[in-house]
Amino acid sequence: MSIDQTRIIPEQIREAREAAGLTDEQFAEQIGVSRGAVGHYETGMIAPRGDVFARIIDVTGQPASFFTTSRNRSARLRMPNWRSLKRMQRPDRLRIARRLEWALDIASYLERFIELPAVSLPSIDFDFENDDEEKIEGIAEIVRQHWGLAQEPVTDLPALLEYNGCILIEQDVRCEDMDAVSRWQGGRPFILYSREVESTSRTLFNLAHELGHVVLHSSVEVTSKNLDRVEKQANRFAGAFLLPRRQFTSEVARTSIDYFLVMKQRWRVAVAAMVYRCKDLGILNPAQVQYIWKQMAIRKIRKREPLDNAFKVSTPTILSSGIRMLIEHGVQSKSDIVGSLCLNSRDIEDICGLQRDELQAKVATLRLIK
Repeated sequence: MSIDQTRIIPEQIREAREAAGLTDEQFAEQIGVSRGAVGHYETGMIAPRGDVFARIIDVTGQPASFFTTSRNRSARLRMPNWRSLKRMQRPDRLRIARRLEWALDIASYLERFIELPAVSLPSIDFDFENDDEEKIEGIAEIVRQHWGLAQEPVTDLPALLEYNGCILIEQDVRCEDMDAVSRWQGGRPFILYSREVESTSRTLFNLAHELGHVVLHSSVEVTSKNLDRVEKQANRFAGAFLLPRRQFTSEVARTSIDYFLVMKQRWRVAVAAMVYRCKDLGILNPAQVQYIWKQMAIRKIRKREPLDNAFKVSTPTILSSGIRMLIEHGVQSKSDIVGSLCLNSRDIEDICGLQRDELQAKVATLRLIK
């Protein structure tokens, strides 16, 4: 291979491996070296030979420039808010975390040319170790007021989040234990969520849950020790944000499943989430909650409810619109974009929500004259 092997950045080999979801052992097997050699490559003790480097490119799918270009991420990124920290396999966590980092790279690139929506969140003072659920209720109300939502249902949360400066990435995460994950990076919140979730109501709650982490836990390093606490707090925020206490309480006139399904048409929130909200607010006592769970089990709607997809929400647009704007206005060509980001074009398309091969250069086709 013609590239100067001394220019290869060891950390980029590790990043490419983790982004591919491979352990060092799996990676070693696929590129035909020992596990120890992989460790040496990733720490810079030795550089891979030309033939090995060619296999690294083939296995990871990244261009040669990926391995010779430093990523200008100014500060150490805090660990994402993994909801399933105890269940998710480490390779899956690393793979998805790298997607978040690449989304940051793309957003930072776009900001060289385009003014992205400013982050608009109220200043919140929250002590996750000592503040109670009442404080979370108040914070959810403050966010709603800040965004001008009054007491009405949230009809399109993805669009609302993007309008207020969040970067959303919808992905096929290929991991049953992860619905969504979030992290502050580059001065704004990024939320990556699963395209594979079949229920729109569940997606709505997942996004509200991650908004809870963004607002409540921006300075919290999530660990296995505090995970249960921060998850419970994010769930309480999501319920309070989607179902504001004053208005929702006034509308719970009955407690039958059929009545909750009528309310679901208005609030777009799962019956199960509404039942939990009623429990939190003391509208239902434990016996009533247990009765509803039994009735839902009898009707076989505990896992999949009616009306789960009775409404649609928008897909993320900021990254895709930004890329298309650069191309349409002649600010950057497709090859400029791919070359500047030093990523596989299909990874860029996937993270941004572009069409497959949208960043591929157009190839002229020839036809015989009849």
